[in-house]
Amino acid sequence: MASYHTFKIKNTYTEIELLCIKINDLAQGNNFSEQLVFCLNVCLEEMLTNIIKYSYDDGDEHEIEIRLEIANEIITLTIIDEGHEFNPLEVEIPDIKSDIKHRQVGGIGIFLTCKMANKVTYTRKDNKNILKIVLTPHVVIL
Repeated sequence: MASYHTFKIKNTYTEIELLCIKINDLAQGNNFSEQLVFCLNVCLEEMLTNIIKYSYDDGDEHEIEIRLEIANEIITLTIIDEGHEFNPLEVEIPDIKSDIKHRQVGGIGIFLTCKMANKVTYTRKDNKNILKIVLTPHVVIL
């Protein structure tokens, strides 16, 4: 049987920390593996940090909605924001093999999320970015 959880946070880094605590409590209650919890946290933190850092031009408070669906050991994480249109799947893959001194800044969080997730999709609907990240217990960490 599926369970559904919805969280709404403000666009601040403190809100990410508080959300991760709630998600970790939920993960413990569902007996998620440590590896799955780690991947879920990385995906959440990286994507939400990008939204907070780049999605808004003003200093105003904005709401970000996070939906978590747990069904048959599959976790679907959906992040919805009203920021600038941004499809993370179109970001150039970072060169992770070159010397760190010569690497371009950015893109690693998106790269890691896409590598850890079983599936990542992006849509833009009603002036909202909708990012879906699907994780299973058999997630592979690089």
